[in-house]
Order: sequence, then structure tokens, then C-alpha cells
Amino acid sequence: MMPTNTTHKTRSLVLSLTMAAGLAVTAFTSPAAAWPLATLSGWGVRGHASFMGSVSQQADGSLTGHFTIIIHNPGEAPVTCRYLRFRPHTVSGGSWSFDGHGTCWSSGGTFAAANRFAFSDLGSPGAGVDAVDVNYYGAVGVSIPGGFFDDGDIVYTP
Repeated sequence: MMPTNTTHKTRSLVLSLTMAAGLAVTAFTSPAAAWPLATLSGWGVRGHASFMGSVSQQADGSLTGHFTIIIHNPGEAPVTCRYLRFRPHTVSGGSWSFDGHGTCWSSGGTFAAANRFAFSDLGSPGAGVDAVDVNYYGAVGVSIPGGFFDDGDIVYTP
């Protein structure tokens, strides 16, 4: 059955209105809304842990990015964890607290990782100034005891 002329005109009108609405949203959306609002990035060392990464807060409040932690205890094989999914807890200036979910690799195999990250950018260079605290959820995980960086720098960019 062929569409009637009225059906065709209705579809064309709906398509035209949808396209116009999409263009209007694009035209009147602030260019800043398309870019991350804030970023926390850098690297550091605390005790037997090295960490590096970058996390950006999006316009909707969500976080995107990546973080890696390497635990290198003397006499043990290193454990490397890679985090690609984040959920914000508190983001306020240079103080960020968020949950990270990822995968860890060790000599015993792989395991899922769920951690609470807390970083404070208190100046540069970061050694002795910036602070980190990473704790894990569940029975198994990696952690970085809270305190100042031994080396490195984490930088908050508004």
C-alpha cells in the first residue's frame, strides 16, 4: 500500500520540525557546555605506590578519564590497576573524591577493582604538598595510605 499524500506531508513536516529543533539546540547551547568543566591530572608516588591519570568533570557532573595505580612492594611482583569508569563523590576546586572501577593485574591473575580516590591539589610542585588517599571496596583491592605525595604533581585545571 502506497502512503497517501497526507501521510507523506505529515512525515515531511515531522522530519523538518525535528531537524529544526536539533539545529536550535545546537545553535543556542553554550560552547562551554561541550567541553569538560574541570580536570584533575598528573602523576605521583606515595610509599610503594605510583599513580597517574586524568579525570575530567563533564557538564552533566559525570566524570570521564583514566587512572592507573602500580603497587610495587619489595620482594613481590607488582600489581597494576587500570580504571576507566568513575562516579563523582565530591568535586570542589582542587579537592576531588570519586569512585573508580577497573581491572587489576597481578602474578595471581586479574581481579575487578572498586576504589574511592581522594586527591588534593594544594600547590606545585606536588611533592610534600599535594595529598592522596585511595581505599578499596570489598575483600580484595589495592590502596594508597593517605598523606602527601613523595614525588609528582597533581594539577587541578578549572
